[in-house]
Amino acid sequence: MEQLTGNVAIGGNLGNVLYKNFITIPEVVMLRSIHGETSVFNLAVVGDVDSDDKAERDRLGVIYGDQKVEQVFGRYGALPQSFEDARIDDGYLDKLFLQSRAQKSAKKTKPKRARNSKGHYIADDPKTEINEAYETEEVLDAKE
Repeated sequence: MEQLTGNVAIGGNLGNVLYKNFITIPEVVMLRSIHGETSVFNLAVVGDVDSDDKAERDRLGVIYGDQKVEQVFGRYGALPQSFEDARIDDGYLDKLFLQSRAQKSAKKTKPKRARNSKGHYIADDPKTEINEAYETEEVLDAKE
C-alpha cells in the first residue's frame, strides 16, 4: 500500500491547515469524508507500507473509530488502493509529484543496431518500409 504526505484543511477551513505525514489512500478517503471533499490536497507518494485491508481497517479504526470506518467503507470489502480507486483527481496531487510521476512514466528510447543470433549486424531490407538494421532500446534516466 502506498504511503503519502499531504495537507488537510481542518473542517475544510484553509486558514487551519495541517501537514500530515505517513497517510494511506484509504486514510485520505476518511479525511475527505470527515473534513470535506476538497480538504485534502498536495498529496505525494513517499513510499510503501506493508499492510493489507484488514490491518488498515484496524489502524483507521483506532484513529477514527470503527463506526466511522464502517460508515465510509462498509463493513466488508476491499479498500481503495490507488488515486483512481479513491476517485482523487490529479488537481489534489502535489505539482512536483505530478511532474516526477509524468517523467518516470515517459519511457525514453534510442536506436540500437540490430544483431542476429551470432552477433552480426543485420542489414536493412530496402524492399520493406521499416528499417530492420535498427531496433529501439529503452534508456534509463540518470536521475533514477
